[in-house]
Amino acid sequence: MNTKMVCQKLSVTPKMLRIYEEQGLIAPKRKENTYREYTAENLVEIETIAILRHLGFSIMEIKDILEFDKTKNDQLDMFYLQYKAVDAQIRQLQQTKTELRRTINKFLESGDQESFSQIVLTDREKRYTKINYDDLASEWDFDAIASDFINRYLKEDIPYRNTITRMQEILHEMKGKTFIDVGCGTCNLWQESGADTKLTGLDMSLPMLLESRKKLSWAELELGDILDLDPEGFRQYDVVVSTFTLHHIDPADQYKAIDNMLKLCKEGGSVLIADRCYQNAAEKEAVRKRLQQEGDTEGLQLLESEYFIYADEVEGYLKLRGGVQVDAEFTDQNMVIYKVTK
Repeated sequence: MNTKMVCQKLSVTPKMLRIYEEQGLIAPKRKENTYREYTAENLVEIETIAILRHLGFSIMEIKDILEFDKTKNDQLDMFYLQYKAVDAQIRQLQQTKTELRRTINKFLESGDQESFSQIVLTDREKRYTKINYDDLASEWDFDAIASDFINRYLKEDIPYRNTITRMQEILHEMKGKTFIDVGCGTCNLWQESGADTKLTGLDMSLPMLLESRKKLSWAELELGDILDLDPEGFRQYDVVVSTFTLHHIDPADQYKAIDNMLKLCKEGGSVLIADRCYQNAAEKEAVRKRLQQEGDTEGLQLLESEYFIYADEVEGYLKLRGGVQVDAEFTDQNMVIYKVTK
């Protein structure tokens, strides 16, 4: 495809293409007459660059981003990068919307123009922030190393491993059902399952899904977010499974995630949720005080870095929203499995 056709197809200018080429972002082939010939791969790269520029990334940042190497499939990487960048923009816009609402509500609460003027100045940075390159890079790096962490947990974290084993036992008793695993990661939970298992694995990480594909060639795998589901998938599965997903979700969204798990489940089906937990907020506070007294800085950082669920609150919510029966099984002091029968 020549330069004119690329410009028409992607709504870019010849000058933009020359800049991308001069900066080493793209490398179109040259014909014998020296005219540029753009491949399908070049088109995907150009589209990705244009989106990242629109989102506010600098040329140098984009150059670094394009060097991310995770799936060994260049075109797939480009589309996944676009997906991650747009997702980051959506989250940033949602944060901006929330901060604007808070600013308006502060004015309604104070009713004082002088105080409000100060609020406008002090809160401006919260309202208007651009997508951070370091945040996007960190997310990409997490995708790359997360599977290693999961494999390490299976070897080193005995309570985690015991909980996975117990979940496998429960799932074995449900043979013949249709399953969806939300936040499936690398699908370690299903390694003992056979090809006759009707499984859909859902995860936000493409590298994890590609790792799952290596293990489970027979499973259906989908890139997706439990907080942002297509309603067409609701009430489609006999069993909805979630293992160690909730504690990675902000507490403000954990119950939305639970609601969506319930919506995915057919009437008469089951929802299985396994996760790390504290019995209640008082138990977590007691742990915090103990760690402070012991001077355990690493333990305190871990306490704040994960959103462990409160077992009592989640069980109460499941009974209120979930169905006719909710059973809680504690596989360890800080590990719980819920089985909800709708």
